[in-house]
Formats: sequence, structure tokens, C-alpha cells
Amino acid sequence: MGKNCNLQLLADSIEENFTTQGYKTQSGKTDQRWIVQARKEGMLRSLLAADRAFTVVVSGEPNKFQVSFGIGKWLQNLSVAVLETILLDFLVLFVEIPLSLWSYALENQFWTFVEKEVELGV
Repeated sequence: MGKNCNLQLLADSIEENFTTQGYKTQSGKTDQRWIVQARKEGMLRSLLAADRAFTVVVSGEPNKFQVSFGIGKWLQNLSVAVLETILLDFLVLFVEIPLSLWSYALENQFWTFVEKEVELGV
């Protein structure tokens, strides 16, 4: 992508989008990398894979950046973990690829949202 995009605003917008959909979110930043995690809360969630979260990584520069989306481990204190490069590299290696129709629909919705935000010049 090369849209002279404000990556901080894009990451903030992604986090806000998850929040408005009822997700608990957390985010962190280091150099030219923004990380947003989002997960649903609730009893069923607690019973099934409570440590899993959608993990989004926005990295690069305004005219040359990428956005990665996957399932990763929910980190208890993302803002601290982002500062440690070992954990930061771990975040990029997503644990699983979502296979359910719900995850597929959510991922498609996510990419549509990101493309719209970039086109609007965030």
C-alpha cells in the first residue's frame, strides 16, 4: 500500500472499531510498529480459549506499510511486551489461522474497514 497514511491514526481507528463492536482492546507501539489486540469477554469466552485474541500489526512508513491480522495469545500487559523485542517478534507469529465462518466474516469485515480508512486518508 502507498497512500501516505497516518499509521498512528490507522491503528487508533482499528482499535476504536473493535471497541465499538464490544471487544476489549489493548494496544502498544514501538518505532514503526503499532499492535492492537482485541478479544470478546464473557463466560463462554472464559471456557474456550480465553487467552486468544485478534492481533493486528500495522508496520512501516506512511507510503510503504502493511497491516497483518491473525489470532494470537492475549498478552497481560501489551504495552510492556511491545518494548521487549523478543515478545514483539512472537506477536507477529500468529498462533492460529481462524477457520470458522464467523472468523472468516469478521476478517473480511476487518479488511473492508481498513481499506475504507486508508482510502479516506486516515
